[in-house]
Amino acid sequence: MLTVFRRQSISIPTLARYGPRAMPSEPTQEPARNLELADLAMLLVVVIWGSNNVLTKAALDDGLEPLIYVAARFAIVAVVFWIVLTARGAKVRIRRSDLPRFIGSGVLGFALYNMLFVIGLAHTSAFSAAILIALAPIFMLVISALLGLEQVRMLQWVGVFLSLVGVGIFIGEKLLAGEPALGDMLNVVAALSFAFYGLTTRDLVIRYGPAVTTAWSVTVGLVAIVPFVVTSIDRSAFGEVDQLGWISILYAAIVSMMLAYSLWGWAIARTGAGRSVPYLFLIPVFTGVFAFLFRDERLGTAQLTGGMIALAGVALARMFARPANRPAPALPAEETGMAPAAEPKQHAISST
Repeated sequence: MLTVFRRQSISIPTLARYGPRAMPSEPTQEPARNLELADLAMLLVVVIWGSNNVLTKAALDDGLEPLIYVAARFAIVAVVFWIVLTARGAKVRIRRSDLPRFIGSGVLGFALYNMLFVIGLAHTSAFSAAILIALAPIFMLVISALLGLEQVRMLQWVGVFLSLVGVGIFIGEKLLAGEPALGDMLNVVAALSFAFYGLTTRDLVIRYGPAVTTAWSVTVGLVAIVPFVVTSIDRSAFGEVDQLGWISILYAAIVSMMLAYSLWGWAIARTGAGRSVPYLFLIPVFTGVFAFLFRDERLGTAQLTGGMIALAGVALARMFARPANRPAPALPAEETGMAPAAEPKQHAISST
């Protein structure tokens, strides 16, 4: 259930998977057994995130409408956030001048990102989607450099180049073989959308905290997708969602989002951000393993090679980033391979 904690707790609303620079650099002093338990927790989380990609793909292939999935997931998360914030007596009023930023955050990071990702996932493999969505930090790095927000090291540019080469090989192999690559293209655009979202929400997280920022952003995202749902999906379609569909929706909202983010935040608060980075790159790996075992998804040599090169580029760009105390988006999707940070100085909500 949801309970309220004070200092040193980890926040479910800190549901953002940030780059390593946004995570706490100093681990909490705990006995060695807690460090080992934290490693197991991070491993469990990436297993959850990898399995969520595959479960969602299975539900989509079984007939679940992507927009129904997105709308239902948003509704669950929004309701939980507002109930918890109300119970805490949190200040949720926002400045009128920040309204355009919240609209941008909700549209880019929730409505557009999730629609592109889920529709893309419906047209490609779970492993392909996990690989391509992992490019979000690369796009964010390039945009930050172009806008003069960040000084990028040479090794990071090498990582950007490797990622682009890997994606070219990954998607190019499909195109040369005459296979449809619509899903892959949509996921690349989704990663780009998430990168812009990260820049949009940076100041909002500083001003309002991750909980309030997420609550307003997900609400805006829900409102933004309602016209698409109403105009493109018959009302009876909601009643036709089968058991697998509802399991995937509830798993994505409650287990993959709320429980997993709490575990991840608890773990990095004890181990430090650096120790969590290798686990992030296991998300596409576990996605691929589960997709092979339970969905019989198979990739060609070129796709596997391109995927590994792209992941190596992302790893290089992130691990050689300059330290910086900057916030990150309030709530991305776990598919990006970015992780939540602890919220040590604020009241926080945790799951037990």
